[in-house]
Amino acid sequence: MRSPRPPSAPGVARPQLQGPGVLRRRYVRRAPGAPLEALPDAAPVQGSKPRGLLESGRLVPLFILMLIVCQLALLVPALAPVRMLVRITAFGGSLALLALVRGRSLKHPALPFVLGALGITTLNFFHPGTISPLAALVQLGIQLSVMAPLLWVTRVPIDAKSFRYTLALLFFFNVASATVGVLQVYFPGRFQPAVSSVVQGLGEGYLRSLEFETASGERVLRPMGLTDIPGGAATGGFYAVLLGGGFLLSARRGWVRVLSVGGILMGLLCLYLCQVRATFVTLAVCLLAMAGVLALSGRLVRLVALLAVVGGAGVATFGWAAAVGGDAVVKRWSSLFEENPEDVYRKNRGGFLVRTFEHLVPEYPLGAGLGRYGMANAYFGDNSDREHPALWAEIQWTAWVFDGGVLVLVLYPLGMLATLWWVFRVALRKDDTGDEFWLWGSVIFAYNLGALALTFSYSFFMSQTGMEFWLLNAALFGAMAHAKTVHPHRR
Repeated sequence: MRSPRPPSAPGVARPQLQGPGVLRRRYVRRAPGAPLEALPDAAPVQGSKPRGLLESGRLVPLFILMLIVCQLALLVPALAPVRMLVRITAFGGSLALLALVRGRSLKHPALPFVLGALGITTLNFFHPGTISPLAALVQLGIQLSVMAPLLWVTRVPIDAKSFRYTLALLFFFNVASATVGVLQVYFPGRFQPAVSSVVQGLGEGYLRSLEFETASGERVLRPMGLTDIPGGAATGGFYAVLLGGGFLLSARRGWVRVLSVGGILMGLLCLYLCQVRATFVTLAVCLLAMAGVLALSGRLVRLVALLAVVGGAGVATFGWAAAVGGDAVVKRWSSLFEENPEDVYRKNRGGFLVRTFEHLVPEYPLGAGLGRYGMANAYFGDNSDREHPALWAEIQWTAWVFDGGVLVLVLYPLGMLATLWWVFRVALRKDDTGDEFWLWGSVIFAYNLGALALTFSYSFFMSQTGMEFWLLNAALFGAMAHAKTVHPHRR
């Protein structure tokens, strides 16, 4: 038998459910014969209100998916006339979410430094070297969109599951890029997109220097993967190995381990064929950093598993790459050990770093004005003023000098170092919410170290990869904060 319902108070309507855990409005009659008056709504049960997309952690992996679609769209010849719009979509999406996602942002450790650097860059809008206001605004928009995930990602309640989905999307995309890069060497011309117009503009001689002769005697460009830049597949190989290592160590199912090992193999093979030595050295440093963190935190079993798989894959894939790429691959990689690594870097990207500190810092201590380099200048710049010509920023450190001089050159790297330190502490945690944030902290620590190294190779924070950097770090920060609110007894 059902127990009788308790009687309602005189003159008060009994509250009734209106969906899962939501109470209907209550009414009270103040006096006999008087009209009913509405009382304030009862507080809904926590978690009963369905969240919209802009209030859900699913927004973060969906945004990564949008970036991937934009990257793939750049490779479609039919979309070449709207190439600029595709690029604007990728950066504009981040700005739109900054405006649309409501709530209070969490204070990420890097936020004060990055906002300070952006503020100084904004002041350079009034620099005498800012010739084109439109190009200056575009450059500011790009830089704001790159760091915007630090603000809007931490406004949504992202959980550990959504964070792993985000990493999985990046892992599969980079594995796909590395795989396409390998196919471009196996089948010359069949899987190769059109080369970037910027690269073509550097001349036929430069383009020929990016080719090599395979073991079959055919000349091919260095693998581009899912990019339009010869050698661009190296980035896919780099992240395929790094993220693959994380999924390998966190896998609880056999098929996940198989996919992780496959991604590591394909990433290493692609790296060898791309012959981008700086990226390979950066990967080696990142893997050693991850191994060091695992050792310091006492996770020796996982450390041995990581070294065994990556070490064995590194040896096996080099023989594979030599069989496909021929003597060109062997000679390229052997030169890495014949010379001092410092001399190798100095002969390549190192010259840009030396020039930045020896010549550009004294020339532009407060910045050079906005809109004078990069995509903003290429599409919207006005280079008619001979006293303020277009500038070239091959590496991020040069770009920081142009943006705001010494102050930006100090503040932005401090933001990266603050991020590195926070993630390092996460990686050393002995106990957390049960979602293995310590493991992903180890992976993101290595990822961040790689990003810091890549600032010496190209303008990292003027690209989508820079946006992904802040997004992943903000997502980890937000996921850990969300886990603590759901399980406040865990620390």
